[in-house]
Amino acid sequence: MWSTTLTISYQQVMMLCVFYLVLIILSWILLADTSLNCYTFIIILLLVIEWWRSISYCRTIKGELALFHYIHQIYWHKQRWYLMQKPLLLRYMIILNLKSRRNGKRHTLFLMIDSICPCDWRTLHYYLRQIDLTETYP
Repeated sequence: MWSTTLTISYQQVMMLCVFYLVLIILSWILLADTSLNCYTFIIILLLVIEWWRSISYCRTIKGELALFHYIHQIYWHKQRWYLMQKPLLLRYMIILNLKSRRNGKRHTLFLMIDSICPCDWRTLHYYLRQIDLTETYP
C-alpha cells in the first residue's frame, strides 16, 4: 500500500477557467450577428453553469489518496474504488476511471502534477505503470 495527501490543483482550476472563457467568448462572437443571437444568453448561461460544476469538481479532489497496487484499488474520498481501465499517464496529469466498491457508481479522477509533491508524483506514476488489469484476482 502506498498513500499520499492530495491538495487542490490550481493549474487544473486555471486550465478550466481559460477553457470556459474561450468557449464563452467564441459563442458570443460567432452567434452575435446570426439568427441565433437570441439564444446567446442561454448558451452563455449554460457554459457558466458547467464552469461552476467543473470548479466544484476540482474542489473535491483533495484529501488522502492510497493505492493498493496489488489488488488494483484506490482509497479516495473516504471509500475504496476499483480501477476500471489502465490509467492514462501523461507527464503532467493522470486520469483514472474508477468504480466504487460501496455502491458501484463510476467516477473519473483527474490528477494534476501540482496536487501532489514531486516525489509522490513519481512514485504514483511508477506504481500505476506497473498495474496490469488483464490479471484476474479471486
